[in-house]
Amino acid sequence: MPVGQSYKRSRLQETWDAIVIGSGIGGLTVAAFLAQAGQRVLVLEKHSTAGGATQTFKRAGYEWDAGLHYIGQVHRPNSGLRRIFDYISNGELEWDPMPDVYNTIVVGDKAYEYLSGEVAFADRMKLYFPNEVEAIDAYLGLVNHVNRSARMFFAHRTLPPAVANSAYDDMCTPFREYSDRTVVDVLSELTDDIDLIAVLCGHCGDYSLSPGKASFAVHAMLIRHYIDGASYPRGGSGQLAETIASVIESAGGEILVGAEVTSILLDDTHAAAGVEMADDRIFRARAVISDAGITPTLGGLLPASHGSDTAREVLNECTAVGPSLPWVVLNIGIAESAADLGLPRGNIWIHPEPDIDAHLEAFERKPATSPMPLFFITFPSAKDSTWDDRHPGRSTIDIAGVTSWALFEQFSGTAWMNRGAEYEAIKSRLIDELLEQVYRFCPQVRGKIDHTELATPLSFNHFLGRSHGDFMSLAASPARFAIPNLGAHSGIENLYLAGQDVAAAGVVGATQGGVLAASAVLGRNVLDDMAQA
Repeated sequence: MPVGQSYKRSRLQETWDAIVIGSGIGGLTVAAFLAQAGQRVLVLEKHSTAGGATQTFKRAGYEWDAGLHYIGQVHRPNSGLRRIFDYISNGELEWDPMPDVYNTIVVGDKAYEYLSGEVAFADRMKLYFPNEVEAIDAYLGLVNHVNRSARMFFAHRTLPPAVANSAYDDMCTPFREYSDRTVVDVLSELTDDIDLIAVLCGHCGDYSLSPGKASFAVHAMLIRHYIDGASYPRGGSGQLAETIASVIESAGGEILVGAEVTSILLDDTHAAAGVEMADDRIFRARAVISDAGITPTLGGLLPASHGSDTAREVLNECTAVGPSLPWVVLNIGIAESAADLGLPRGNIWIHPEPDIDAHLEAFERKPATSPMPLFFITFPSAKDSTWDDRHPGRSTIDIAGVTSWALFEQFSGTAWMNRGAEYEAIKSRLIDELLEQVYRFCPQVRGKIDHTELATPLSFNHFLGRSHGDFMSLAASPARFAIPNLGAHSGIENLYLAGQDVAAAGVVGATQGGVLAASAVLGRNVLDDMAQA
């Protein structure tokens, strides 16, 4: 069900403890932490439901997740991430573990399984690549090393600029040793086996950048995150917003939908003091937190006269980093149960060729005539233990494919659901290409598909506030992690930044960005609050 109250029908007071712009998981996380600290928080979402990429939507009697397909670590009750989700949902958010083989990586015609558990993962990789035992051990050693250094690096992103500048070298240099290098650079020093490199990079789509352009640090964090396996939210990804909303509202906060912020208000000292809405209504607070993305916030919501050199510098550096890869996502509905169809519960990543970077670059040169270079298939209805009770006799499949912004840029001025015949022709071609991959791995669904709907980069621009269809916003490149002032403090007093731009790509990165923003607002490590709850 949609989360949030109608802005048009709201009659709220003007002043709040904090205002959050955007209700993605980063915004909801910071709002929930502040609510647990006793603050009344107003969350403003311009679309019709809260949740951002974690929301669900329904068509023709089916339900799909917008962007959350699996999460690591939460199957362990004492893991840091599980404790965060328990805290911000008051323990109401539940998880269904995925099978031990949570990801299958297909390179050409060969399939490789990712097993849960570091030892099991390593043993399986060594079985596939018996001549690369030392490289695999060294790789996992580096993964663990980078993750240890990441703690101080991201703690630095909560510090006020004056303190952060003097602490930067001590806190960030160990992480920068590997965040400054690409995945391919690091792996090529360990092995020259191109197939092993492709398999180890098999779910690079989770950080939405090619291994030759992505920072090894984001890769290492991703691998560590999933090394013990993966889970799926019981009841679908919409449960995140629904359960977190209760925490925000129970502290006197509100989540308003259909609520478009047009500008951030500054007081006479150039500190953030509130927001102005599209209908000229004003809300005030002593802390404003934006989960709308760094570029839209610093480049669009702030007045040009804000006077902060730091904010301008961060904006320019983030703009130079550029966006992550764009995707198309085909949502499929079938009028049979997942069990009857024999749909798997694990995910499938598909790489037509082992040289991932070369294949992506070749595609980008001729996107109108080349097949997509990377695919991801997942089966939501098979992963959710409540699905059959909620949607008996039905099942869903999602398949995503990397595409090019060049295919869609010409339609960027058109309206959602009304982009013209040429756009529809491109969509039709892409749907056929995506279905070909579905039939390759699930031939039993041929002739049984009841409904399809394709989301394109323009859909993500519309719903997520992107500019290039970049589902995961800023590219997770070495340049991104090298921006010294990129953090929860915006450079404008009382204006804070949340979400994946502050931390790392994806739902978990956005959640961590919310934790960092809450720590910055409250001036303490909010993870310590969980121990006192």
